Amino acid sequence: MSLFASFGIGIIFAFILMVLIGGFLMWIAAKIARVEKSSFARAMAAAVATAFIEMLVAFLFNLVPVLGNLFGFILGLVITILVIKTVFGTSFGKALVVWIFNIVAAGVGLLLAAMLMASSLLMSHGI
Repeated sequence: MSLFASFGIGIIFAFILMVLIGGFLMWIAAKIARVEKSSFARAMAAAVATAFIEMLVAFLFNLVPVLGNLFGFILGLVITILVIKTVFGTSFGKALVVWIFNIVAAGVGLLLAAMLMASSLLMSHGI
């Protein structure tokens, strides 16, 4: 398996994990924050949208030297909170609580994807 295939598998796996884990944790966070329109379907829709936005913003702003990561983080933060606010039809504060759970899910998803990429690279080189 080539290097590009390993990264492709890792990116796809990261997106799937971010959506599944993110949707579940956002659903739990919405229940904890007492969001009125909290349902698992809304949580999964918000998870798909936020995972796509996070990956797109990270890719685009990573191309900008020096301050790209900082601006990308800030823009991604604002957009994802607004998406969560819109999908759940709730206040900014409750959307922020749901977003915190989403960040935990994104971290877990990226960590697992990185482990998959590393293991597929090691396996492709016979290690």
